[in-house]
Amino acid sequence: MNPINYDQINEQEEIPALTITFSADKNKRYCRLEHEINPLHFDAEYARKLGYKDIVIAGIFTASFFPKIITDWLGNIVSIERVSVKFINPAYLNDVVTYKGKVLRKFTEKGMKKIDCNTWSENSGHEKLAEARVIAAFK
Repeated sequence: MNPINYDQINEQEEIPALTITFSADKNKRYCRLEHEINPLHFDAEYARKLGYKDIVIAGIFTASFFPKIITDWLGNIVSIERVSVKFINPAYLNDVVTYKGKVLRKFTEKGMKKIDCNTWSENSGHEKLAEARVIAAFK
């Protein structure tokens, strides 16, 4: 497939979705990598005592996939400049989460072509988990 360039992108264009399963193995590897110390992210009994239905996946881990849907779509022709995340509902262990998005606007700033994208994640029950604005600049 040929790479997409800035002129081929349209405002309101949908960004190809990305689906991630937050498996026990994936969560365990993340917790080890980040030296996670909050038991909410690895101890089901503790999470349930706090009123959650299961282990809660760390928000920063789930948010890391918002810029990924942009770079998966456009490749290395863009750099991510800004990500602003609003968490709405938690992602739980073994949740299948789909990341989606749309290009809100195309603009030029200081001579650089950029896109402003609205992205969001939802679980398999179509419950919205988080929203993020992502600004990407073309190299």
